[in-house]
Amino acid sequence: MLLTLSLCAMVCTFFITRFFAVKTRLVEKNIDAAIVRKLSTAPVNVELDNLREQNLVMRNLLIDMLENEGTVALVATTTPAEQERAIKARIHRRREIFGEAVFALQQVSSSRSAPRSLKING
Repeated sequence: MLLTLSLCAMVCTFFITRFFAVKTRLVEKNIDAAIVRKLSTAPVNVELDNLREQNLVMRNLLIDMLENEGTVALVATTTPAEQERAIKARIHRRREIFGEAVFALQQVSSSRSAPRSLKING
């Protein structure tokens, strides 16, 4: 009888401790989710996302510039008119790319000159 009672007490203790462990993990998971939610809207993270986006825009513009400069290869079989047309197209595309870069930089500078609510203490 005593053996059965102690065995039941051990089984109950095991299930109760397991219940509290699962409950603790659930609470920790909810706390972590709340922290992630708060940090995702933090001004520092928003600014970091904007910087990443601007970095990608400038990277794409640089790739476009490199591709544009490598497009015109003067081949001996092309006529001078075709060569001139290709050079003019490359110059036109270069101006477009520089215009896009200037526009992107103006947007960056105008967003940085706007008053920010970001304050870092430390």
